Amino acid sequence: MTIALCVTPLCSIAGCSAKKPAPDGYKAGLVPGISESAARRIAGKPADSAQFSLPGGLTVDVLTYGFGQVLLQRGHVVCVTIDSDRQYSGPLGIHLGMPEDKVKAAFAGHHKRRRGHRAAYDLVAGGIDTRTRDIYDETDGLMIEMAAANANDPEAPFNAISISLVNGAGLKLLSAITKSKLGGMYPDQHVYNFTDEPWST
Repeated sequence: MTIALCVTPLCSIAGCSAKKPAPDGYKAGLVPGISESAARRIAGKPADSAQFSLPGGLTVDVLTYGFGQVLLQRGHVVCVTIDSDRQYSGPLGIHLGMPEDKVKAAFAGHHKRRRGHRAAYDLVAGGIDTRTRDIYDETDGLMIEMAAANANDPEAPFNAISISLVNGAGLKLLSAITKSKLGGMYPDQHVYNFTDEPWST
């Protein structure tokens, strides 16, 4: 489970047409804090819905859409993950596929001080190895997940594969999901080489 993010006036001058939002793409207003009923009004009927539990009695409802997932706790959205909408441009202009150096530059280019933490790990699921780096921005409520283009190449570049809009509860939830994998909660998923360190700009 992966828990990703313009048409300028020059475009009309050049005679090109603006891209229409994908019908199954992210919808503005779908943000942490709103109720499940409000989320369904904005995003429509989900393609799938499920529930899972984490150690400590934490229960999470998951609504799956064409753009990604909506995670809910106690009837309210705590996380919206965009991992499939290639037209989405998220906070700071971060978008899916953006190289890691440009993601870092996007954060550095805004002088607002941010704090959070960075996690890095290898995830093996179903025989597929993925090298992942996650940036948790507690200040603006973001989690950017990046993965190496080639898990077997130590020099392979990383690119953004998902953009999560989160509140405080959502940040804790995403960290808890990763740590539950580290603890072996999911038999088909194994985490190796896990590190977690403070991050700030």
